[in-house]
Amino acid sequence: MIDDIELSCSSCGARQAFGLHALRCSDCGEALEFVAPPLRDQVLEPAWASGCADSSGVVGGVWRYRDLLAPDFDESAIARVRMGEGGSPLLRALRLGNTVGCEDLWLKDESRNPTGSFKDRGTAVAVAVLSAAGIESIGTVSTGNMARSVAAYAARAGLRAKVWVGATTPAEKLAPIAVHGADLVRIDAPYGQIYETSLIWGAENGVVFVNSDSALRVEGQKTIAYEIAEQSVEQPFDWFLVPTSSGGNFSAIGKGFSEVVEWGLVERSPRLVAVQAEGCSPIASAWENGMDVPMEVGSARTVAGAISNPTPPSGARALRWARETGGLAVKVTDDEILTAQVEIATSTGRFVQPAAAAGLAGLQQLIRSGTIGPEDRVGILLTGAGPNAAPPPLPIPEPVKLSDL
Repeated sequence: MIDDIELSCSSCGARQAFGLHALRCSDCGEALEFVAPPLRDQVLEPAWASGCADSSGVVGGVWRYRDLLAPDFDESAIARVRMGEGGSPLLRALRLGNTVGCEDLWLKDESRNPTGSFKDRGTAVAVAVLSAAGIESIGTVSTGNMARSVAAYAARAGLRAKVWVGATTPAEKLAPIAVHGADLVRIDAPYGQIYETSLIWGAENGVVFVNSDSALRVEGQKTIAYEIAEQSVEQPFDWFLVPTSSGGNFSAIGKGFSEVVEWGLVERSPRLVAVQAEGCSPIASAWENGMDVPMEVGSARTVAGAISNPTPPSGARALRWARETGGLAVKVTDDEILTAQVEIATSTGRFVQPAAAAGLAGLQQLIRSGTIGPEDRVGILLTGAGPNAAPPPLPIPEPVKLSDL
């Protein structure tokens, strides 16, 4: 599945062979990614614009695109991990669009994935490849969605999972990880240091860490862009907003759109917007200051825990994709995020975690500034489900007697 596959540096373009523990370029230190395979006529049947229909009659979702991914997959590898990842709906948000002043607003709902977030796409691809290669232990550095995803897919494939989290991670976020049998390690250190140490420790102890910017993870998560392209082929989006933490998913979506444009399957990519919380905005702050690398920020202080990464390992890559697509990066306040979370729930029926709601808050900011016009076709990525985070601070009524009614 991974023999003779080549990786390319996302920054300097240097090439090197795929390695289980190779995440960063040996020349410049930036993230590595797979070189896209050439498009073959028989890759997608029926037509590309089939609305994400199953092409093989056997598997759909992420695996509909297996011939467009760098690794080769056989049915046994897919069966070992498949839980229905990918194939998420693109929902028209008429009422919400009317409320915020966007006539053509759509939501790509990744909260429908098996563990409630987009992370399942990348995890499924990574675990399929690694388990087929005989790897017995995988790991990740995360405090939420990715940790839960890795723990669940490791359990599905019969692998051991090592999950490293920060020492301050709340207990309620650890239970959904531990329930799958993962080995949880709480570490009293900043995220960046934990991330860097995981790569060294993993190589020394035979644990392959599938962190946020893993080339395998990016390869799975780029299928978000493939699906959006199929679902909107007749009327492409002008803008697409992505709540952003490490920059890995934002970069995966940029990569996916660049590939379908290069193959001639769609005419253009939407302008991609990275949305971050004001309390932890190294990418958005860098954008505001015209920088090419993430800006140093202090400790994360935001309700949107899933996008609170002070040292995003793919931050520079995300900034490049924002520029390449004609997009930008913005930051929004916690109050705006919590308001947006309730607006999405009451106007669309979708309950998402605060990080996912940041996309709507970013859209409202760009509408107010005139950057996005009322006639623009806009999409927002709903990155994670509401139950994956603490509930919103809403008043709960006291019990009453039936006779009082």
